[in-house]
Amino acid sequence: MKRETFFRCVLLLLVVFSCMACGETRLRLTSEGKALYDIVITPEASPAECFAARELADYLEEIGGAEFSVRRQPTDRPAIFVGGDPEADFVDGMPLLNGEQFGIFVRGDDVVLSGGSPRAVCYAVYGFLKELGCRWIAPDFGFYEGRSRYVPTRTDIVYRYGGDAVGEPGLKYRKLYVEEGKSHDTESLKRLIDWMPKLGFNTLVIPIDYQGSGRVRWDNWREELIPELEARGIVIEVGGHGYENFLNAKMEGGRLFRMHPEWFGMDEKGRRTPDKHMVFCSTNPDAVRYLQNNVVAYLKSHPEIEIFDFWPPDMERWCMCPECRKNSPERRHFELVNQMAKVLRKECPGVTLECLAYSRYVTPPEGIRLDPDVLLDFCPVTQNYEKQFYETGVPANESFARDLARWRAEFEGDISIYSYYRKYKWRSLPNVFPHYLQNELKYFRDAGMQGISVYSEPGDWFAYGPNYYVLGHLACRPETDVDSLMHTYTCQLYREEAPLMDSVYAMLEEVVRQGCYFADSSPKSLETYDGYSARVGKVLRQVSEARARCADSVTAGHLGRVELMLEYVRRSILQQRQCVEEGRRGDYRLTDELKRFFREHRGKGVFVI
Repeated sequence: MKRETFFRCVLLLLVVFSCMACGETRLRLTSEGKALYDIVITPEASPAECFAARELADYLEEIGGAEFSVRRQPTDRPAIFVGGDPEADFVDGMPLLNGEQFGIFVRGDDVVLSGGSPRAVCYAVYGFLKELGCRWIAPDFGFYEGRSRYVPTRTDIVYRYGGDAVGEPGLKYRKLYVEEGKSHDTESLKRLIDWMPKLGFNTLVIPIDYQGSGRVRWDNWREELIPELEARGIVIEVGGHGYENFLNAKMEGGRLFRMHPEWFGMDEKGRRTPDKHMVFCSTNPDAVRYLQNNVVAYLKSHPEIEIFDFWPPDMERWCMCPECRKNSPERRHFELVNQMAKVLRKECPGVTLECLAYSRYVTPPEGIRLDPDVLLDFCPVTQNYEKQFYETGVPANESFARDLARWRAEFEGDISIYSYYRKYKWRSLPNVFPHYLQNELKYFRDAGMQGISVYSEPGDWFAYGPNYYVLGHLACRPETDVDSLMHTYTCQLYREEAPLMDSVYAMLEEVVRQGCYFADSSPKSLETYDGYSARVGKVLRQVSEARARCADSVTAGHLGRVELMLEYVRRSILQQRQCVEEGRRGDYRLTDELKRFFREHRGKGVFVI
């Protein structure tokens, strides 16, 4: 048995035996509005541990109205140790925790919230608060109108201890991508960051400069976001498309192309070109060295970056010079990645290099093996979501499954899935599919993958809110009860209308992936579209009636957002029916009418323009 497997078994047995041995013990943390415990951190506590202790104090005060002191040394009062008890760490059966393992322990009257890393200590604190009834279903975006979280209030706070609890997230990488960032700004990013550790997301990915526009770039937000990210121990991942950030014709005061035309890619007519979509001449050692030096300089000037994404330009073309043409573009890409990984091991040993298996790169290249220190993100860009990734009968999905299996067999490093569960290809269609997510995360976990990622946009977060909430839990524990998660979400957001919304989301899971158009979907019969339209129309009427009778203005507002989602689904189905009836391919473009509809309801969390 492998050492890490044995260790996890020991942890599990400790939890089981502790629960069997101890009946429920009730620890009273407050009485009549007064704190009975101190919160204690070690004198050497990290910024993340200090933040976790402060979070605990603030939430306990919000729950019970009592002010909790955060101290560096214990007193004669009972204590909640955040990060461990400096006098008695790892005794009395408390296991030594590593990495993202976290635990909630009780020894005597003391509570210990411990973790294998500062980030894991945050997980222990939020896990403890969940035991007290706190819930965070979404970032605190304005359109949630105060319902993004639930914090109970009570005169006396009592923690019911039924035994030690030790946990560890199931997937190593749990990422949220900013990517195009169409609706992000500094404030929305701060709210997103605040929510991430509460759900267990551990990595935020931001482009160096998305498509060179200057609007979505790490340096725009870096100064304000670094303290927020470091306080929570969140991994900072920066990069994306493309090589051109570090070698392009406009460098050296706009003279680089004139100075070194031989560094730039040659087109099919034998001409060197400054086109940013043309990959530089990767067989020119001086050009490669220039790019590598610029990458190293960037990373040394941005020491906060822990993962660096190294991708070619999007929609790229490769140099056609005789030397470059000796190898395929795929092999040239992975050779560049391997060379960059070797340089970073020497120059920036604390940085993990990431590359993307995307488009032409999803198949492992012949004649070269990817450096095992590289993190590979596998992107099934044209996955058909009418079926699960692993199901047969869809050629695209079958091909991706074969490629992923080959990568896992041939590559010794970590593989994370770069998903399009929330992608611009959906055009804000509310593809709420919690059970689909669970099936895939179980499959990816069992197939030996180490991570999952998803795009994040506040502009239509409400439409995809259940997916984010469910995915965060599943990335940590794929066996989590999805129906229970969904009901928690609907109860928090819709209160007395939760049963209705449970049925609405169940309908959306069945209908949107089949009846609406998105890239790589397939046409259906007219009768099928008529059936979908009838179902959506019926549910839309039910939601409208519920909103009309609702006395609570916040609940009514959220039901109004659901009406917008359903109306969009209804229109999309009718649009697809018309295309099939007229013998046309499904129309991926938004009509002018739909664009006006989107603009009319901008800022409600439902649509991204």
